[in-house]
Amino acid sequence: MTEIRLHDVELLPERTLGTPGDDGPLRGRLTFGWDLLPADHPNAPADWLSYVSGASDRAFRQLLMVCSFRPETPESKGVFRHASLGVALSTPNGEGQPVARLIDPGERTRPLVGSGTGMSFTVSTGVLGVGVERPAGTETTTDEWIVRGHGTSQSNPQWEFRGVKRFPLAGDHPVAALVELVPDRTNTAEVLIAAELEHRTWGVRRYRARLAPSSHTIVLAE
Repeated sequence: MTEIRLHDVELLPERTLGTPGDDGPLRGRLTFGWDLLPADHPNAPADWLSYVSGASDRAFRQLLMVCSFRPETPESKGVFRHASLGVALSTPNGEGQPVARLIDPGERTRPLVGSGTGMSFTVSTGVLGVGVERPAGTETTTDEWIVRGHGTSQSNPQWEFRGVKRFPLAGDHPVAALVELVPDRTNTAEVLIAAELEHRTWGVRRYRARLAPSSHTIVLAE
């Protein structure tokens, strides 16, 4: 098992007409972390291992990422409504493009059931585990997505996060991509995170995360 270390990031408000003058950066509301693992790690998902074994002449890396959303505080107002995590895969001078052959999740849902239902997330080496905890005797009425991934077999995968009824956007949300590398080139992943928060007085405001250089541009292979 590996532990992904999370780092605080600032959320910078997007300036629009009517933006309050005292609307400064939000701190302590979002953390982000990542890890890079070999594609054939024994704890990788079975379909990833099968894909890699069928393409032994190509090079891959697992890129694991976690966004953690914190509840509002008296010093930092606003409730997370929606967020997105985008990754732009590239090489210098456009000498070929890395591709996210597989992503996880394609969709992660939360069952809307009676009280007492919860969800647990675990992040282990090469495996993103999501467990749904249902008390005995309850039945799922409907499933609504809380994380949705886009961009399989593309160079710009993206994940959306949202809260659903009775369950706000909060806590740790892991995602991952199996990246096919361009050989003999420096392969990088540029990370962008945006979020919408709903304020009682300002309404819905949009923010962009200010990431440290080591998280904004991740070197996948050199």
